[in-house]
Amino acid sequence: MTADAEQRAARRTREHWEARYQEGQTPWDDGHPWRPLPDLLARYARPGGRIVDIGCGLGGKAAQMASLGYGVLGIDISQAAVDAASRLTAGSDGSLEFRRANFLTESPDAQFDLAFDRSVWSTLDESGRAAFARRVAHWLVPGGHWISLTGCADNRDPATGEPDPRGYPRHALHTIVACCEPYFEVLEVTRQPFGATPDTDFTAWVTILRARPESRLPSEPR
Repeated sequence: MTADAEQRAARRTREHWEARYQEGQTPWDDGHPWRPLPDLLARYARPGGRIVDIGCGLGGKAAQMASLGYGVLGIDISQAAVDAASRLTAGSDGSLEFRRANFLTESPDAQFDLAFDRSVWSTLDESGRAAFARRVAHWLVPGGHWISLTGCADNRDPATGEPDPRGYPRHALHTIVACCEPYFEVLEVTRQPFGATPDTDFTAWVTILRARPESRLPSEPR
């Protein structure tokens, strides 16, 4: 893909998500705390560590993580999402920040201990998912962790046995592993509810990954 084509694709992506948030068409962003988060962070994030919430949307999960004592930066490609999420910082102690950023092209001011994404990776095509995994490793300290929620290919409507239409993009486990293993060790994979509302309580993969040492990472493209 040429540079011009990449720029056009990036603009279309940004415009798509901007429109969704401006119109309020974000059923996946349920606004509820995610119940597995406290236990997962206690196990995989150092106390008081720095976390980046990639594709933070309306900011509910970032605010939840900040309330647990972590320094959290929520980033999203949509300015409308960031503007809405930034209201959650009112009265905070400075541990919670939101910023519009293109995660795939921008670099952090300093690397993070842990990255969190909730069905962002899974919305991309195959090449985009590989680029996303590489960028997560770039944003993390060596040995940092990534918690990723991904639509599960085994998610079925219990009444019909057909794929659950609420499940968003669904992936087989082997596609996650193949994409991420060049950059990460896969530590843990479980099935958990994606969210806590009737629109979001479908089954998702929860994958815990650890960044490989920098000496083993493929070179970051310039």
